[in-house]
Amino acid sequence: MAILFCDCTTSNGRLAREAFAEMLQVAISLAYPGVEIDRERLVSTISISKPSHGDLSSSVAFVLSKPLKIPPRDIAVRVAGLAKPTGHVFGMEQEGGYINAKLDRAAYSKVVMAQVLLEGENYGRNQLGSNKRVIVEFPSVNPSKPWHIGHLRNAILGDSIANIMAACGYHIERDDYIEDLGLQIAESVWGYRNIGNRPDKKYDQWLGEQYVKVNKIMKEKDISGEINEILKRMEDLSTEESALARTVSEHCVDAQYETAFGYGISHDLRIWESDIVRAKLLEKAMRLGMDNGVLELAESGKYANCIVVSLDKVAGGEDSLKDLAEDVKVLIRSNGTATYVAKDVAFHMWKFGIVPVEFMYKKLPILQSGNHTLYTTAENGERADFGRADIVVNVIGSAQRHPQLILRSILGAMGYKKQADRIVHVAYGEVGLSEGSLSGRSGGWLGEGRSFTADTLLDEAKKKVAERVKENTKAQKQEVDEKAIAAIAVGAIKFEFLRIAPEKSLVFAWDKALDFGGNSGPYCMYMYTRARRIVEKAEFDKGDALDAAKSGVMGDVEFELIKLLSAAEDVFEKACVEYRPNVITDYLLDVSSTFSKFYEKVPVLAGGEQRDARLALVFSTMQVINNALLLLGINTVERM
Repeated sequence: MAILFCDCTTSNGRLAREAFAEMLQVAISLAYPGVEIDRERLVSTISISKPSHGDLSSSVAFVLSKPLKIPPRDIAVRVAGLAKPTGHVFGMEQEGGYINAKLDRAAYSKVVMAQVLLEGENYGRNQLGSNKRVIVEFPSVNPSKPWHIGHLRNAILGDSIANIMAACGYHIERDDYIEDLGLQIAESVWGYRNIGNRPDKKYDQWLGEQYVKVNKIMKEKDISGEINEILKRMEDLSTEESALARTVSEHCVDAQYETAFGYGISHDLRIWESDIVRAKLLEKAMRLGMDNGVLELAESGKYANCIVVSLDKVAGGEDSLKDLAEDVKVLIRSNGTATYVAKDVAFHMWKFGIVPVEFMYKKLPILQSGNHTLYTTAENGERADFGRADIVVNVIGSAQRHPQLILRSILGAMGYKKQADRIVHVAYGEVGLSEGSLSGRSGGWLGEGRSFTADTLLDEAKKKVAERVKENTKAQKQEVDEKAIAAIAVGAIKFEFLRIAPEKSLVFAWDKALDFGGNSGPYCMYMYTRARRIVEKAEFDKGDALDAAKSGVMGDVEFELIKLLSAAEDVFEKACVEYRPNVITDYLLDVSSTFSKFYEKVPVLAGGEQRDARLALVFSTMQVINNALLLLGINTVERM
C-alpha cells in the first residue's frame, strides 16, 4: 500500500538519479519526439550499479520497447548517444539494453560525506510522512501468559516499523490493546481463585503456568459453567470479578513489559478492553453501522436477535470474501456479547476518530527505553491527545488476513472508504526454533527442560554471546562488559527476526543469529566498532572528517561504499512505504560487507595523500551503520 503526500528533502543519491533522469528525458525526447515518460517512472528505472557497469544504470529502454516496438538495445544505443552530461553525471553508454552512466567520483564523494557528517543521526531521515498521524498497534498479547517467540516477532516488527516511519516524518503512536474481558482471562481468574494466588516467579510466567494447569483441569472435568459465569460477571464492570480480572491482567502486562524493556521495546499507550466497554464505544459504533444500513438486527432464523453484516453487501472488490463458506458475519450475539470483529470495528472507529470517544488516561511511573512516556486508559484520569490517526498499521499474524479484510470492508461500506484504505495489515509468518516448537494453549512454550519464552531466548543469547566474547584472547584479559553483552544479544535476536520478510515463516537458529563473520546483527555491529576503533586510533574527530571530506575519494572500493552511503534515504523510505524492515537489514549487510572489503584492501592508517579522506569515509560509514541499526531498535557498542 503506497503512503500518500510526499514532501521530502532530497538526498545526494536522489539528486544524482534526478540528474541522470533529466539527461535521459531530454535524450528520449530528441530520439523519439512525441514519446512521453513520467519523471517519477523514469527515476524508478535507475539503480546503483557495480563499477564494471558504470555507477548508475537505467532500464528505461525496456519500458519503452513495447510501445515503440523497438528492441531495448537499439533504444539504449540511440538515447545514450544523444545524452549530454549534467551535474555529477557523465559517460553515458549502453550495455545489453541498459543505459549506464558514471559519476564524478571526487565531487560526488565530497557532497555525500559532507551530508552524512553534517546531518549525523538525522542522515537518511526525510519528511515523507509530513507529520501525519500513524497508530502502530503491537503486540496486543492476551494478559494470561508470558511472551513466546511468536509474540516477540510481532513486537520487534511493530517497534521497528514505528521507528522507520518516525524517521520518515510520521507522528507515531504505539498502541497496545489489552483484552482483559476475554475467555482466557476468565480462565485465569478461575485459576487464581481455585489453584493459587501467590506468585513465586515472574508474574506472567507464573500466570501462564497456571493457565496451562486450568486447561488440563478442563480436560479432566467440566468447569465450563463456572468459567462462563465468571466471564459473564466480568463484563459487568461493577463486579468483583471484573476488578479481579483487571488487577490480574495489569500485573501480567507489567511483567510482559519487563520483557519488552529487555529488548528495548516501548509503547505510548495501553488501551484496555474494559475501558472501551466503560466508554460505550461498542454501542456507539454498532448504532452508527445500523443507522446507515450496513449492520442489521436479524429478526428470525439462525441469527435471530443477533446484529449481523451480510458479507455480500460489504465485499465490494474483495473476491476473497466471496469465497468464504459463511455469507453472514455475526457482530453481536443474541445474548448481547460482542464478537472479535465487532470489537475490532469499534476500536478502529476510535483510532480514526470516527466515533470521538474521550477516554481517561493516566501516566504510568514506568521507565521505558529512551525515557519514553507510557500512558494507560483508566477509569479515572485526565484527557490526552491520542487516536485520530491518518493511517493505522496493525501487526497481526497471517492467519488474521480474512478478519482484517472484513474489517476494512465493513468500514468502507459504512462510508469510511478513505479510512478503510489506510488500514495496513503487516502480516507475519509463524516462528519456531531450530530445536523445538511452541504453542500457547498446550503449554508447548514451557517445553521439556526449556521454555520458549522471549525471556528465555534473551537469557540464552546473553550466555552464548558471553562465551563467544570470552573466546577472544584479548577479552580473556579483561572483564566482560555486561551491558555490551546484553546489547549484542538483543541485536542478534532482533536482526535475525527482521532479516526475513515479515510474511515468511521464521526458524530461529543460533548459528545464524550469532555469526560474527557475516550476515548477522553482531557482524554489522562489529563493523561499527571496527570503524570506531580506526578513527579513535587515528585520533580523528568529526571536525577533522569534515575538513578531510573536501578532497573526496577516488578508488573503486571507496566509491562503491560512497554510493551505498548515498542511498540511505531511499532505503529508509522504501522500508517505510513497504513496511519491511528487512529492506534495512539487507542494506546494512551490503554496507558492512563493502566496508569490510574496503579496510582489508585499503591501508587507511598507512599514510599517503588519501589517508584523511579515507578516514572521513570511515567516519561516515560508522554514522550510517549506527543510523540504520537504530531503526531496527539495535544499539551499537564501543567494543566487541
